[in-house]
Amino acid sequence: MNGQSLTILLLIIGVIVIAAITFLSFRRKESNLDQVAVAPFVPNLGNDKTILVKGWNENEVRKIIADFIETYKNQGYPPYTIEYQKKNENLYKLNFPQDIHPVLFTFLVDYVAYPFELDFENRPITVGGKATLSSDFAGIDGSLTGQKAMFYLPENDQEGAVVYMRTDSGIYFANSFDKISWERVQDSRLSEETKKLLEGVSL
Repeated sequence: MNGQSLTILLLIIGVIVIAAITFLSFRRKESNLDQVAVAPFVPNLGNDKTILVKGWNENEVRKIIADFIETYKNQGYPPYTIEYQKKNENLYKLNFPQDIHPVLFTFLVDYVAYPFELDFENRPITVGGKATLSSDFAGIDGSLTGQKAMFYLPENDQEGAVVYMRTDSGIYFANSFDKISWERVQDSRLSEETKKLLEGVSL
């Protein structure tokens, strides 16, 4: 092997190593979610939390729900169930009859788009949620309690493990899973496709 070939080989190996480190770093970031301290939460059986997802088939939706529940079953969250309704061929609506902790709700918006064991890179997946805000959403000002809000993944999402929120009054927040708290942002990063998806949800 001559010097030029060796240089090319080393470059290829370097690219592969960097890609592997990036992938593992992202997964490690997500795997750390089960270390979050669970804040007190009293479930509201009349809750209106809902998530819409477009792009998966029914078997995949079932797997995503089962895997998500299994991932967090021993983390101290109040009991919850996730029910789904098929709206059309690849559109599903998730509801929570026993309510769900706001942190888990936020995690699920992200997880439905990026499940650990399904290929999400080779198909378009659109996800969004809606809920009425309460004091249980950490970082939200008390004046926003009672407002309805949209939850979604930011357009051109490169960060991973972050969810955005838009309140009815037009205020935007982001929740990075490194902090697990809503922080106000100026840029909405709400895609037209996600907006159209959520506009079809009535609370």
